[in-house]
Amino acid sequence: MPTFFGLIFLLISLASATPFDWQSHRGARGLYPENTINGMKMALKYPITTLEMDVVVSKDHQVVVSHEPWMNEDICLGARGKSVNLYQLNYTQIQKYDCGSKVHPRFPQQIKVVEHKPLLKDLLQQLEDVSKNFYSIEIKSTVEDEREGFQPIYKTMTDLVMKEILALVPTERFLIQSFDWRVLTYMHEKYPSIRLVALRETPYKAQDIIKELGFSPSVFSPDGEMLTSADVAYFHQHHIKVIPWTINTLEMMKRMIAMGVDGLITDYPNLISEIPRSSYEFKSACPDGYNRFEGACVYIPTHAEAWENNPGWICKNGYLQKREGCVKIDLPKHAIFSEDGKTWICKKGYERYRYRCQKIRKRF
Repeated sequence: MPTFFGLIFLLISLASATPFDWQSHRGARGLYPENTINGMKMALKYPITTLEMDVVVSKDHQVVVSHEPWMNEDICLGARGKSVNLYQLNYTQIQKYDCGSKVHPRFPQQIKVVEHKPLLKDLLQQLEDVSKNFYSIEIKSTVEDEREGFQPIYKTMTDLVMKEILALVPTERFLIQSFDWRVLTYMHEKYPSIRLVALRETPYKAQDIIKELGFSPSVFSPDGEMLTSADVAYFHQHHIKVIPWTINTLEMMKRMIAMGVDGLITDYPNLISEIPRSSYEFKSACPDGYNRFEGACVYIPTHAEAWENNPGWICKNGYLQKREGCVKIDLPKHAIFSEDGKTWICKKGYERYRYRCQKIRKRF
């Protein structure tokens, strides 16, 4: 029989738990040409929650589903480098390019078929006819692309995208994501009811993200290779979900789930069925004061913080682990803590003698 406190903890955990969010990256990029209507429909054959996609803008201000604001030579025939700028082409010109027949160097399993970059409104209309799923839509904007003429001003671009989405999808069924935090700041100010995802591909400190962005996003989405259990615990303490990208192996999926992430972005939705539901369903969130460690919520003692190594927490500076808690280190007079925060050294002019510091005596 569970203890009284065990029952309380279970109730708290269930109350804070949410379904795991399996996001299919650019449709089903590992299986079918990316960011296409048929690629999105293929993803729906698997137990995904959210369809992830990218959008740019054409010369005639049409919102186009594409990862780059140019024709990527890895996937599009007749393209080389950045020579074909989508923002310099009307959509009727863009749709003439075949971006599905070419063998992708990184995804040889892709079905090869003639495909073109669709309009966002056409893609959403067709998907809404077959499934009321969730969408995570990335606005592909950068300061460099704006300066070099590959996109309109980011505010104009954001408004064009939002007009298309709001006409077709309820606000509760989509999120807006971007690596360009100017877009997120503008969204936060002009469209405050829309959930936002802060994407990150460069090194970061979890405690600095909210300060850098200026507000708390609904989701923090970093490169999975950079993510730690301590990061996940920190964001959960601040009521921010964590959904890393791009997780393409079973081993990596299991490792991320064990950290307690709230979802995963993958190119291979076919792998989802190989992960036991019991390992992730309704288990991603831990209550405040707990850390997700090795698939379980572990209690963080007083004077400790979440940690990615055993036992899932580490004592703060000035404290040492003793059994299941942290005890304050008795700092001797005339001593200061070393950089590790656990050991001490004597102040200048003093030397260590057993467990205390004594004034250095002149020796002749």
